[in-house]
Amino acid sequence: MIDALYISASGLRSDQKQIDVTSNNVANIHTPGFKRSRVNFVEVASAMVDGGAAPVDAVGDGTRVQSTSTLFDPGDLRATRNPLDLAIDGAGFFEFESESGEPVYSRDGQFRIDAEGYLVNVQGLRTTQPIQIPAGATDVAIAPNGDVTAKIDGGTERSVLGTLELATFAAADALAQVGDNRFKATDAAGAVAYGRPGDAGFGRLQSGYVEMANVDLVDEMTTLVLAQRSYQLNARVLQAADQILETINNLRR
Repeated sequence: MIDALYISASGLRSDQKQIDVTSNNVANIHTPGFKRSRVNFVEVASAMVDGGAAPVDAVGDGTRVQSTSTLFDPGDLRATRNPLDLAIDGAGFFEFESESGEPVYSRDGQFRIDAEGYLVNVQGLRTTQPIQIPAGATDVAIAPNGDVTAKIDGGTERSVLGTLELATFAAADALAQVGDNRFKATDAAGAVAYGRPGDAGFGRLQSGYVEMANVDLVDEMTTLVLAQRSYQLNARVLQAADQILETINNLRR
């Protein structure tokens, strides 16, 4: 009966993690570039020992969360008509320099021009290869191959101000989430590779579009309901085990 307490407790912890992750997915359904997460569970087995001999069998001893992985399947592209909004149609990430100076990666391509003329994301982070727009430049545009162009000093010819590169990883699902829709490289993700948009293995840029979250509301709500129901059932098991133990203790008095 003591085992029932531990098994139900492990189920409650796992269900709580599932509820937290699913709730975060639903909360970011309208966040551009957001990638949903999935909880991976494993069964905990305990060995049965017969009279001190070697283990002869194993029984279920609850469940635990093995890992939480990010799913990088593409989201829908939504038109914004803002020439500085970029969606990656295919593989790749934008690379930014974080506040600590370390590179971080994101699929969120909502770009802006800061007070110094640099191309930045919505959090004010510059690309690791800074692109500066000269004062007085007009008609700034970003081509599908990443070339940033503008008309300088009232001229009619377009000048190339820089090129946005994309970054890819051999195992993108092993990137670590660091908040604010950003990821950082890990050893498991492999070495970062850089390339121009449209090159082999790299997606093209769609100017005037943003990639929406890859969250399916129906799937997430179904998962949330199942997790909540499982949490309730584990709570009932815990309560029933406690009541039986209380009855047993009363019989011994």
